[in-house]
Amino acid sequence: MEKKTEDLKEEAGVSEEVSEQVSENSEEEKDPKGELLEQIAALKDTLLRKTAESENLRKRLEKEKDEAVKYSNKSFARDLLAVLDNFERINKGKAPVQSKIDADPNLKAYFEGISICEKELLSTFQKYGVSRVEVSAGDLFNHEFHQAMCEVEDAEHPAGSVVKVFQTGYKYHDRLLRPAMVSVSKKA
Repeated sequence: MEKKTEDLKEEAGVSEEVSEQVSENSEEEKDPKGELLEQIAALKDTLLRKTAESENLRKRLEKEKDEAVKYSNKSFARDLLAVLDNFERINKGKAPVQSKIDADPNLKAYFEGISICEKELLSTFQKYGVSRVEVSAGDLFNHEFHQAMCEVEDAEHPAGSVVKVFQTGYKYHDRLLRPAMVSVSKKA
């Protein structure tokens, strides 16, 4: 029978390549389920990827929105630090004239009012996430929270440690609002 088929092909002038292509096409036409299953699998994969992508985008946008709300008052808090600095300067500056303040009840009440205002402002800052960057003389210099204003030779403190704090630093939640301005010891 195979001879008859080959004889017929030769008589018709059909080459073997053409007959193979015809037989492949007929096999593909015979298996439409396989093609459809492959298309369904590809579409499922695409759908899963798009769903995951949109879920990641939603989460990222939600996180960005939450951060925008959380840090929305950052510039306002930074501007109010100047007021707090002035309160601190007033309270530090009264030490040399404390005896005169104690002698005059009006001055004493005035400076007590200033101290109360400073405490109230600090309390409000803490309520809204503003906190001090704690640093004192002898602490190691940390470039993430401190700004070196100058280097001084100091035999008391090891090199790379804070000698004096010029201005207090503050954080707003977990972000630096203003670095502490300090002098740093260097090797003699």
